[in-house]
Amino acid sequence: MKRMTWALGLVAAAAIGVAVAPEGAAATADTISTDRSTVREYPGRLVLANAVKGDRAEVTAYCGDWVRIRVTTAHAMATPVGWVLRSNLTRASQSGGLTGVPERCGTDADRWRDWVGAINAPFHSLRKVTEGGTTGWRRITFGTRVTLTAGEQCTPSLNYTRRDGADDVVDPAQRVDLDLTKVSYRYVTQDGSVALVSAPRAGGSTYGVWSFVPSSCVQPKDRPTVYFDEPVVQLRDISGLSTGTSYSDATIRSRGCTAGLLSPSRPRFGFWPDPEPANRPACPV
Repeated sequence: MKRMTWALGLVAAAAIGVAVAPEGAAATADTISTDRSTVREYPGRLVLANAVKGDRAEVTAYCGDWVRIRVTTAHAMATPVGWVLRSNLTRASQSGGLTGVPERCGTDADRWRDWVGAINAPFHSLRKVTEGGTTGWRRITFGTRVTLTAGEQCTPSLNYTRRDGADDVVDPAQRVDLDLTKVSYRYVTQDGSVALVSAPRAGGSTYGVWSFVPSSCVQPKDRPTVYFDEPVVQLRDISGLSTGTSYSDATIRSRGCTAGLLSPSRPRFGFWPDPEPANRPACPV
């Protein structure tokens, strides 16, 4: 698993272990019951891989509606360990299905550092835009619209593989048929080879499927970059700020504002998600 040292005094991408929660006697055998389940680095955070129906899983911890699993599968996955929704599992979704499983909220909170090289917008961020004649700061909770280069190699896949001493590679055996006129970009992997994107399934669905493509396939759409290029800020306190609402400069300053920092290693793909506070640029307002 590749590691790299960040410039500008940023925290090093540590070799964070994937088995923080006990994997022994407390683990409960289960299976994925939905057609696809996003495997995330922490409840509600970044997608790392996709488990599919029938994959065997050991449940090792839970936090609210999220459970931490280790997947056993024949298909490629960049990591077999992460968090999925409880409702995506056969046994855990039932009453009493988590009996004996420890509650471990907070496990893996910074594991994203080992996977992400750049992201379309930092965590806890807003961008300054003009909508309906009003200019203000709006929360970022979605990907940046992009286009994909034509060709079979740019067809999204549910998973990719990390390889020691070689570039990350998208798995051609798990390609998925999506509406490629509605693609959004989220992040590029640490070595810069693979990008996470979202698009609805072909045929009119509005629900986005998180999947992976070679990063060389990702091209800007309606803006000069694949990331949010308007003014972007990170807030120390984002609680209570709604999506779809425009906020003033004064509100932003009062929340502990700093500017987004372009990734020192992959600036073409956006921001370093969450640099150490001392390394964040000054607030632009």
